[in-house]
Amino acid sequence: MRFGVCAGLSKAPAVAAAGWDYIELGASGELIPESDEALWVEKRAALLALPLPCETFNLFVPGKLKITGPDTDRPALTRYVHTALARCAEVGGKVIVFGSGGARQLPDGWSAEQAQEQLLWFLNQCADAHETTGVTVAIEPLNRHECNLLHTVAEGAALARAVGRAGVANLADTYHMERNGDETLGDILASADCLAHVHTADTGRRSPGTGSYDHEALFRTLSAAQYTARLSIECTFTDFEAELGPALAHLKQAYRRAQSAG
Repeated sequence: MRFGVCAGLSKAPAVAAAGWDYIELGASGELIPESDEALWVEKRAALLALPLPCETFNLFVPGKLKITGPDTDRPALTRYVHTALARCAEVGGKVIVFGSGGARQLPDGWSAEQAQEQLLWFLNQCADAHETTGVTVAIEPLNRHECNLLHTVAEGAALARAVGRAGVANLADTYHMERNGDETLGDILASADCLAHVHTADTGRRSPGTGSYDHEALFRTLSAAQYTARLSIECTFTDFEAELGPALAHLKQAYRRAQSAG
């Protein structure tokens, strides 16, 4: 299992110094899919010079670029997806997280059936781009307080299965699961066939080890699901640099205990 941190580019030196395996950056801000090649050449050099790899990206599609509703621009979305995944691959990225609550938010008067068709179309563009880049797009279910569409791990897995193509998979985020209040770790196990990435935090989205979330139980579940890829923390820090080391130690200890118990 590789452990990473969702953070901004300027935080990379601290993340590396604390011993994390990779950093998870924002796709729209760091892969700059709407910018021309000249700007990308400079950005790419900066990403490749980081003291640790940027293996995963989140914040995929900006809210202004609508995926659902009457105001979608399919040619623009297609260009955006192919550029983002190509640039992700150029810097060694493996996964892009598709949360993008603003872009996928269901507008008033728009049916869930219409949105489903649009989501399937969008994710098929991602699968097309995967064929030439090898980058996987992981659907991130967002809790009901943050988005009005696609909330649970089970729903994300069902959507990934409906696409049914390589390069489109699911993500489990323990914070969103806790916030929903009606999901269990069993839902992760049930989506094992299409699980490509995991996000976690501690109670109240704090850094791991500062609350009461049972990370050992999470790792037992991931082991049962035969998931061994990556886990990123996505949390609110009180003191970023001071909490990085203890958070990693907490996760590694929970992981070791889970492995011993299994």
